[in-house]
Amino acid sequence: MIAKTITEALEGSRPTYIGGGTDIMPLLKNRVRDDRELVFLHEVEELKELRADGSGLYLGAGVTLRDIADSPVVRERWPAVARAAGATASPQIRNIATLGGNIMQDRRCIYFNQSRFWRSGLPCCFKTGGNICHQIPNSPVCRAIYYSDVATALVMYQAEVEYIEGGVRKQCPVLELIRRHSEANGLACGEHLPILVARFRVPACPAGEWSGFYKYAMRATIDFPLINFAMRAGGSRPARLVAGAVAPWPVELPETAKLLDARADKDEIAAAGEAELKKLAMPIKEACIPPLRKAELYAFFRILLSQPGQF
Repeated sequence: MIAKTITEALEGSRPTYIGGGTDIMPLLKNRVRDDRELVFLHEVEELKELRADGSGLYLGAGVTLRDIADSPVVRERWPAVARAAGATASPQIRNIATLGGNIMQDRRCIYFNQSRFWRSGLPCCFKTGGNICHQIPNSPVCRAIYYSDVATALVMYQAEVEYIEGGVRKQCPVLELIRRHSEANGLACGEHLPILVARFRVPACPAGEWSGFYKYAMRATIDFPLINFAMRAGGSRPARLVAGAVAPWPVELPETAKLLDARADKDEIAAAGEAELKKLAMPIKEACIPPLRKAELYAFFRILLSQPGQF
C-alpha cells in the first residue's frame, strides 16, 4: 500500500512502514524478514519537514539523508548530524534512504543476516524465534549490534522523537525509542514496534559549543561503521560523548564527559574514554573484524580530542 497521508498510513492491523526501503528491502528479498503488510510512506508530505528556528531543528522521518547532509543550516548549527548523515552508505543510498528508516533499522549479525537457506543449518536464534544467541551462547538476549550513524549524533544532541502509537501521538528521547525498538527487534524475526515515526526535534545548541562526528569503517562511508563517535563540549551545557556500533543501541560515556568539562589533560580524557567504552560495549563477531580487534578501535576516541571542531 502507498499511503498519501498519515491517516492512511495508520490503517491496517500491523503495518510495516517503509520510507526509502534501502534497509528493509534486501532483508525481504533474502527472506530474512517476511513482513506481509507493507506501507510505503514516500508520498506523505507531512513526513518531509526540514526546518530550524530558535528552539531547534525539526526533521521529518521522511527526509532523506542526502537532504540532511547537504542542508546549510544543519551543517552550520548541528554539524554532527550533517556529518553522520553524509557518512552513511553511498551517495545513491543517501539519495533514497530516510531518517526514520535509518533510525528504525534492523540490528545485524553475521549469523542472522544470511539467506534462509544458509540459516537452515543452525538452530533458531532469538531473532528467528529460538532461544539462543549464536554470538554469545550463554546470553539471555540477542546481542546483534545496532549500526546507525545518525542515531549516534541525535543521541549526543539529546534529540526527541515524535511518533504515533495506538492512534496516539507521543514524544520521548530518541535513545528511549531506539532501546525499545532494539529490544523488540531482538525477538522473533519480523518483530517491530507497531509505531509510525513522524519527526525528530534536535534542541538548539548554545553559543560557544562545538560538536562533531567521527566514523571508522573498512571502506569509509559505504560500509556500516565498525565504530562511530559523536561529541559536544564548550558552551553552557555539560559535555556529552556517545559511541555507536558497539552495542544493541548507542552508549553514553558520562564519566569521560565529566573530564571534558573539567578540561583535564587530553591523554587522561582519552584513556578514561577508552576504559569506559570497554565497560559499556558489547562486541560480537562481525563480518570483517573479530571482537578483540574491534576493542582496539576504542582508542580512536583520541581523534575526537585532537581535532575539535574539525572532524
